[in-house]
Amino acid sequence: MLKIEGKIESFNIGEDFSNCNIVTKDNEKMNLKLTKEQLKELKQERVYVFNYEEIMVNDKLQNHVISFLELFNYIEDPILLKEKLSDYYEFSPLSTEEVKKAVETYLNKIKNPILKEITKKIYKKYEKGFYTYPAAVRFHHAYIGGLAYHTKTMLDIAEGLLDVYSFINRDLVYSGIILHDLCKVDELSGFEGGEYTKEGQLIGHLVMISQEVMMLAKELGYEKKEEVLVLNHILLSHHGIPNFGAAKRPLTAEALLVWYVDTIDSKFTVLGETLEKIEEGTFTESISVIDKSKFYKHKVK
Repeated sequence: MLKIEGKIESFNIGEDFSNCNIVTKDNEKMNLKLTKEQLKELKQERVYVFNYEEIMVNDKLQNHVISFLELFNYIEDPILLKEKLSDYYEFSPLSTEEVKKAVETYLNKIKNPILKEITKKIYKKYEKGFYTYPAAVRFHHAYIGGLAYHTKTMLDIAEGLLDVYSFINRDLVYSGIILHDLCKVDELSGFEGGEYTKEGQLIGHLVMISQEVMMLAKELGYEKKEEVLVLNHILLSHHGIPNFGAAKRPLTAEALLVWYVDTIDSKFTVLGETLEKIEEGTFTESISVIDKSKFYKHKVK
């Protein structure tokens, strides 16, 4: 039995045949023969580890799949997983190790025991997907690892603002930022971006994470605590206004800060990435996430 790892580029299906074309990390292409039942379990643009055997059919060597496992399910460690997936997909600009260290540093700064326990438990539940999923399908941080990178950058931005506005509760802000997008792991169909799940379209990540917090709070006996109420408000309002998907408008200082920081990072990250691709003295194409504006890349040093 032979083994190969590769990303599915396309499928070929007929009445009496079914196969897929894969590309390896070394850009080598291979055709694999499958049963129609096997084919139903595979998804285009995903990376799999295939076990197969070579069979001679009509004087032609064919590769017949015996079994397979998606790479995302094959490797548990998020750092090793990102390293492997980086052979096939666009990734966030920082390493998983760097992002993970930064996020967990902020997580460990939380002093309030209720907020700390809730945040840590939900973070651990979603940890693997958190470090591989994008932050969005197309608008911002739409690459592997974008979700965690976006969260890390938000925490860095918030830290500076918290130094200025001392009346804002740090623990609520840290918890709110770390948790706010975690349920995008359930909202999106896969780590490669793909599309929105049925639950993502009908419920959305704001309500999903709120439900996670409430279920855990009830389990821990915290459901009536002020910390839970105010944290939930941050999560449900972090899109700012109903037109952008918020269940409530921000009505606490911490909720307002999280919304503004989320907005700043989603816009400025996209702007920076777009400006990097053009020459000085020219304008960008219209940028959807910034009101479809076109920005000028000046020559001032």
